[in-house]
Amino acid sequence: MSTPDPAAPHAPPPEERILAAWEADAPAWLQALESGAIRSRRVTDAALVDVIRQVPTGPILDVGCGEGWLVRELARHRHRVTGMDGSPTLVRRAEAGGGGEILLLTYAEAVRNPRRFEGPYGTIVFNFSLFEEKITPILEAVASVLFPYGRILIQTLHPVTATGTLPYRDGWREETFDTFGARFPQPVPWYFRTMSTWIAELRRAGLILMETYEPLDPETGRPLSLILNVTIPERRKAR
Repeated sequence: MSTPDPAAPHAPPPEERILAAWEADAPAWLQALESGAIRSRRVTDAALVDVIRQVPTGPILDVGCGEGWLVRELARHRHRVTGMDGSPTLVRRAEAGGGGEILLLTYAEAVRNPRRFEGPYGTIVFNFSLFEEKITPILEAVASVLFPYGRILIQTLHPVTATGTLPYRDGWREETFDTFGARFPQPVPWYFRTMSTWIAELRRAGLILMETYEPLDPETGRPLSLILNVTIPERRKAR
């Protein structure tokens, strides 16, 4: 991971580059998944599924579903799942895999018209798919299609381990996927935020943090990810 190159003043904003980078990197990403190069996924995937299935979920929305592994896995457990992603390449792979309805939809499009999410849903999931700096709009959009007693689950990089050798402060960084073996043509920008900033962002979106989970690396004992369990305040449920 690295910080973006400040010497590129004419580069598009990082938010605009995220989707373009994922589309360019999609073939390499699929290759890395198929080869099992992402070892941490064995732990983080299982941890997320366990959290989702702890309580009755109702219909599930997987926001930023990528190639659709979570849609397929939850469908295997007889959950009704809808996935959405802005990458045409990854959406095609998700559709081919089956398991549920897949929507080709960017975050910007969803924010402009949350009805395109369809729904409503009992559980909405962001699985390593919430990397923009300004996340309040998409959180508000998904909250509008959440059942009153539903929940939003966000799995993201754990701030303690994801900071690496860089200072523990908010800011844009880049992921090059160097350790995954396959050649990724474009680095993917992502916004690092501290734990306190995560909590502040949820509050800004009018949400309440109920629980956190920290899946651990069985070899090192260090956290591989952070899962945030979020819901709507009682005053909004009553509306």
